This record gives sequence, structure tokens and C-alpha cells, in this order.
Amino acid sequence: MTDKFDLLILAELQQDARLPTPELAHRVGLSAPACYRRVRALRESGLIEREVALVAPSTMGWPITMGWPITMLVLVTLERDHGRIVDEMIASLQREPEVMDLWYVTGEQDFVLQVAARDMQSYEQFTRRVLHARDQVRSFKTLVVMGQHKRCGALLPG
Repeated sequence: MTDKFDLLILAELQQDARLPTPELAHRVGLSAPACYRRVRALRESGLIEREVALVAPSTMGWPITMGWPITMLVLVTLERDHGRIVDEMIASLQREPEVMDLWYVTGEQDFVLQVAARDMQSYEQFTRRVLHARDQVRSFKTLVVMGQHKRCGALLPG
């Protein structure tokens, strides 16, 4: 069960997961040992799922074509929305390195994928290998991201 201090800690860590414990403790109004215990408990309980580094794509060997690799949001509709098919599709898409984020959604589409590709040719190869090749996929629609204006927005306490 989280309290106001846990929520403050979570809000701060979403902005900078590398904050030194004494600084984090100062910001949330706790002693450093109490803050350390709470952060450890948040990690152990799974409330902090993981901590990641946001890396510029060019750092990872992506060629700089117009500054960044191409990012697409892909709306996928399945032939049938059956539990086994959905589970298989999720497992399959999780293994694809181009799929950065995967959401199972309500509405006309079944999935929304965030896909990164070096260029349109590599995106076409992805669609042929991953989407066209699967009988479960009825259709998909691609939205090319023209600009990203907020990255990894933090969850704020309600």
C-alpha cells in the first residue's frame, strides 16, 4: 500500500531514476535511510517495474537520416479476437526488435504498435515478415510519426 511519501518518491524517480538517495530524501521530506528503505520496498513489491535509460537512436548505430530513425504507430486488426490468437500475437510481437511498445486495445483495432525502422525499406521488410505473413492479421494501418513532443511521460499521483 502506497502513501504520500511513496507517491512523491515515484514521481521524482520517474523524472530521474539516478537521483542520489540523500537528494531524493531531501526532495520528499524523509531521512536518507527511510527513503532508501522505501525505494527498496517499491522495487521489491514490483511498483517500480524497472529502470531504463533513454538513449538517442544514433547512439545505437541507427544512421542519421533526417536526424532520427523513422517511428510508426501501427494499428493492427485481427481476423478474430479470440483469446488464444491474441495471446499468440502478443508473444510473437514481443519478440520483434522493431516493436518498441505494444498495446492491446479496445475499438476497431486490436493492437497498437510503436515501431522503429531505419528507413521505409526496412519498415516494409518488417511488415512483410511480421504482419503480412500472419494469417491472423486482417489489416493494419500505419501512421508515420512526424515529430515527438513528449517522451516517456511520467505518471502523476492522482
